[in-house]
Amino acid sequence: MPLPQIVTPEFSTILPSTGEQIFFRPFLVKEEKILLMAQEGKDPSEIQRAIINILQDCIKSELEIKILPLFDIEWLFLQLRSKSVGEVIEVRLNHVEKEDCGHTNTIQIPIQEIHVFKKDDHSDLIEIDKDTGIGIKMKYPSLELYEKTQVENASYEQVFDVIVNSVDCVYDKDQVYKDFTKPEIEKFIEDLDQKHLKKFMNFFETMPKLEHEIKYKCEK
Repeated sequence: MPLPQIVTPEFSTILPSTGEQIFFRPFLVKEEKILLMAQEGKDPSEIQRAIINILQDCIKSELEIKILPLFDIEWLFLQLRSKSVGEVIEVRLNHVEKEDCGHTNTIQIPIQEIHVFKKDDHSDLIEIDKDTGIGIKMKYPSLELYEKTQVENASYEQVFDVIVNSVDCVYDKDQVYKDFTKPEIEKFIEDLDQKHLKKFMNFFETMPKLEHEIKYKCEK
C-alpha cells in the first residue's frame, strides 16, 4: 500500500533587487541533510554550492539562482530558513570590550527584523559625460563574480573583470547600447579616466547588503 502524500505549503517573498514576487516551499529533510553535510565539511565553496542547490530545489518561480546578486541569495535563503526551521535565529555572542569577561550571551533575533539595507547615495547609473548624456547602467554582480573581489590580494585584473561583467548597458541622449562584445566594453572602460573608476568602486561599495545591528547588555 502506498504511503499518504504530504502536502508542502507554499510561501512568497519579494526579491530585493527587482521587487518581483517569488514563490517557494520550505526545505525538507533531504535538503537539510545536504546542508548539514556541507557544514560538517567546513568548505565555504561546498556550503555555497549546497545553498544554491537548495534554493534551486525550493523556489517555485522561474529564477536563475546562479546569476543573482549576493544580497538576493542571502535574503532568499533567510526566508527559506524562517519557514523551514523557525522565525527566530539564536546566536551566542561573547562579551568582548576592553577585556573578555568569558561570558557567552544568548541572543534571539526575529528574522522579520532583518532587512536589506541600501545606502541613500547608491545609484546603478555611472555618469560619463554630462553634456552628451553618455552613461553606464550597472547590474549587481553575481555571487561568483562577487567572490573574485573577496579573495586576499585580489588583482586589478580580477576587479576590472567584475566591472566589465557588471555593465548592463551604455546609453546617451538618443540611444541605449546593449549589443556590444566584451572586448568592446573593455576598451570603452579602459578609455575612461580615474574619476570614473571611483564611481564604479562607489557602486560596489554602496550596493545593497543584508545587515542587522544587535545591541545587548552582557548578562554578567
